[in-house]
Amino acid sequence: FINCVGGASDKVARMIGDDSFYIKPRLGDYLLLNRNQGHLTRHTIFPCPDPVLGKGVLVQTTLWGNLILGPTARDTNNDEARDMSPASIQEYILSKCKKLCPYFDPKETFHAFCGARSKSSRGDWIIEPSQKDGNFIHVAGIDSPGLAGSPAIALEVVKLLADAGLQMPKNNSFNPNRAPIITPKAGMKGLKMGPVGKNDSDGIDEEKMASNVICKCEKVTELEVVRALHRSLPIDSTQAIRKRTRAGMGHCQAEPDNYNCECRVTAIIARENNVSVDEVGIRPWPATSTLSQRWIDDNEKADLEKRMMAD
Repeated sequence: FINCVGGASDKVARMIGDDSFYIKPRLGDYLLLNRNQGHLTRHTIFPCPDPVLGKGVLVQTTLWGNLILGPTARDTNNDEARDMSPASIQEYILSKCKKLCPYFDPKETFHAFCGARSKSSRGDWIIEPSQKDGNFIHVAGIDSPGLAGSPAIALEVVKLLADAGLQMPKNNSFNPNRAPIITPKAGMKGLKMGPVGKNDSDGIDEEKMASNVICKCEKVTELEVVRALHRSLPIDSTQAIRKRTRAGMGHCQAEPDNYNCECRVTAIIARENNVSVDEVGIRPWPATSTLSQRWIDDNEKADLEKRMMAD
């Protein structure tokens, strides 16, 4: 058994009487700005690291050209940090990032989100057999840079499983290479945009699906959504498609009066899964962690500007 359930790994360990560690979730908040701010840095800008809270609040450009600010480091066992208000979180991020990159425009913020790092009481990753049962392998407390370390972690876990006596015959039919979901675009060459129904396919004509843009901001096509739906993991929500294709992740955040891409994606999921649109999960509201609504107004933009100027 591999115990790799993140923030709940200590609870799973206790199911076999193992209380050798506990998880101390550390919340990390980010603000995401439009692509017109991404040119302000070509590098990840770090402050001097904090001896307790780690690398600090960063300014960096995403792979897709946005400017991203964060994260915070709010330990949930610290009441004051855990219970910070959205305004306080924004002020903390913006004021610190201003010292690293003074020229960004906080009014270009269009999304905010928060995740929980799985910090452990041991202060390090826990990759080992449980002392209670050698067949129970812990992969716990994997905080940053766990994503970068995941290939090496996987190899170590395979070794631990072999040491525990697990027979792992080689699967000669296994293909380690996965076909891509996203097709790189050369501007708008070969792509078509239009009102719902104008360019939609019948779900069979791949050439037509490949040209039909269903998310204008990210240039996601109908074919890319269909490819994602037919992978091995079942998909029944627009959020799952969003994470695989970026449909709905752009500047307009799936605004109905713009291109209404969430409804377009919903219809494709329903068609491919042979269900009604009512059975498809959609993005929750307001779908952002510290902003008051998905599409912020001028008053909230002005508030962000004031918070940036805080000392």
